[in-house]
Amino acid sequence: VIGIKVVHELGHALVAKKNGCRVPTMGLAFLVMWPVAYTDVTESWKLNSHQKRLQIASAGIATELVLAAWALLCWVIFPTHELRSLFFFVATTSIATTLVVNASPFMRFDGYFVLSDWLGIPNLHARSFALARWWLRRQMFGFTDKPPENFSRARCFFLILFAFACWFYRVLLFTSIAI
Repeated sequence: VIGIKVVHELGHALVAKKNGCRVPTMGLAFLVMWPVAYTDVTESWKLNSHQKRLQIASAGIATELVLAAWALLCWVIFPTHELRSLFFFVATTSIATTLVVNASPFMRFDGYFVLSDWLGIPNLHARSFALARWWLRRQMFGFTDKPPENFSRARCFFLILFAFACWFYRVLLFTSIAI
């Protein structure tokens, strides 16, 4: 698993370097007492190209999916052996962690940055949470204050639903960690 995450982070670093960004650090951080690999690609926000930022943000997911595809191919080709079991483990772990954790926009991992850049809304969580809090105060207590930001009706509806989905996801995640 450690090797998979190192490859994932190298994917971010290589695409960032290819697009002219400096990658000052790669390392290990602790999230809820669990070690998590990271790559500092904050210079990507200096890029004017929306496409380049999306490439950098999605590079880790793409790298893991390519690794999973190669591992699945090796799993099919190799005869029954311990090596075949290893390839199956690498493939399933890569696919599961990428789709469930990294591609999820509900935490500040790759999926969040991809969605934020795709929508063109920096600080997506903070802004959607503020809008959802405003909506809750309005619905529950009848407050008549203005919304924190002016969005179209459809965008406002999406951001409020997104905030609720984030909160629900986090309650489930942290409750399961606590249990």
